[in-house]
Amino acid sequence: MKLISSSLQGADLSSGRTTHSNATVQRESHKVRRSATALVVAAASLLSACGSGGGGGGGEGASLAAMPSSASSTKFIPTFLVYYGGGPTLVSADAAKLAKYDMLDVDRSRYNSIGSNTWSAIKAINPNSQIYLYEMGAETPSYQDNAQQVEVNGLARHNVSRGHPMGSLNGNQPGLFQKDAAGNRIYSSAYSNPSANEYWYLMDFGSSAYQSYWLTSVKADIVDQPWAADGIFVDNCVTTAAAAGYNATSVSYPTDAAWSNAMNSFVVAITAGMHGYGQRLWCNKGGTGSDAGGAAWRALDSSAHPPDVLLEEGAFAVEWGSDTQFFPEADWRRQIDTMGAIRNSRVAMMSHTQLSEGQSGTDNWGDPVTFWQTLSYAMGSFLLGKNAAANNSYFMFNGGSGYNKIWWFDEYDKLDMGKPLGNYTMGTINGVNVYSREFEKGYVYVNPTASNVASVPLPQAVRQVTHDNLSSALNSLPVVTSISLNGHCAAFLMKG
Repeated sequence: MKLISSSLQGADLSSGRTTHSNATVQRESHKVRRSATALVVAAASLLSACGSGGGGGGGEGASLAAMPSSASSTKFIPTFLVYYGGGPTLVSADAAKLAKYDMLDVDRSRYNSIGSNTWSAIKAINPNSQIYLYEMGAETPSYQDNAQQVEVNGLARHNVSRGHPMGSLNGNQPGLFQKDAAGNRIYSSAYSNPSANEYWYLMDFGSSAYQSYWLTSVKADIVDQPWAADGIFVDNCVTTAAAAGYNATSVSYPTDAAWSNAMNSFVVAITAGMHGYGQRLWCNKGGTGSDAGGAAWRALDSSAHPPDVLLEEGAFAVEWGSDTQFFPEADWRRQIDTMGAIRNSRVAMMSHTQLSEGQSGTDNWGDPVTFWQTLSYAMGSFLLGKNAAANNSYFMFNGGSGYNKIWWFDEYDKLDMGKPLGNYTMGTINGVNVYSREFEKGYVYVNPTASNVASVPLPQAVRQVTHDNLSSALNSLPVVTSISLNGHCAAFLMKG
């Protein structure tokens, strides 16, 4: 994801960016993506898409040490929201909607949309909500020098210093730009416009000089300003260069290992720096579907200064490349395992689809897929990996309009199975791996393959809850002792 200065891009400040190593890098503007109002297609219900039950019947300035602890959410499905400038202007009624989330990532220009201070309006309703403001980490723009501080989302100090003691980047710190083997500066391929001499340059994030420059800039642009919130959301803390999409290979960090180590040093340094300013840090890292990515997350978790939040922007099911893309089982399982392994940071897992509510389409395996099926699958996957001991896992799901909408689903309010009674387990039925996890009040089952399973035997009689029957009294749902579970589907089964 990347935000561009509102003074340069009009109302659309958001773009999508993958961090999954197997996905094609896409940073297209959400303004030109499928509209939430376009082509409302009659979709099959979750029950018919994913199988059904059977076999039964019946009825400011603080020191690091002084940073307050981060209380865990008590919700069954803790949630977060990414909401950027392409979305509608916030109004007073939105404060209550936004206060339902445990964490928010938002652009700073919205700070006075609701009353004199949007953040205060949200916290008046939910004091525990944490609000983070967007800032690019590893790149800097060459063309935002004239934009106001409240509008920029990069350092915007290419040829101006804005009072920075180290001067401007281009004029005073040319050594902080990463270069290729020919000595040319490296830039973002998708977000730069060479014909207009507009670039997002890749900086030497592993350098302590750039880390210091970044911290001083962000303190001036956000921490010391009236729009300061709880923390900073830092984009592009990616595990590999390929995940972000640059025009050339860096001579400073030519291998994935060198890049990853340098990026982790950046994250650790700016986390410590932001804590010193009384601010939390949320890092968009991604890559949990690969062994290297998972290792990078674990290394940060065991570091001296792990970030407050780590984000996987492409978890379980994503909008990249098809209406819904479901990752191969092995990659999916790595995401589940990495999510559960993190102890010292909050883990934010984001899933999405190109579809809008009520739509159907075709997934990357060539199978029919619906919006509600994708949400259910992503949510079930999240619950399999949720860390029960740390209680540090957070979920977001969005459809075709991306980060331009306040996404909330009835499942967040009405589905509650209590605490997990152990980790997930895997069983094989006719050659298909089916994953499940028991909770105090129910079970979650997930089929992460493209193969349908006609009958999954259950450990006890249960009632299957779907999107279509969420509002029904539990005792009105049929009792079942087995279910069918189609490919890339999840099932939520309540005891009693």
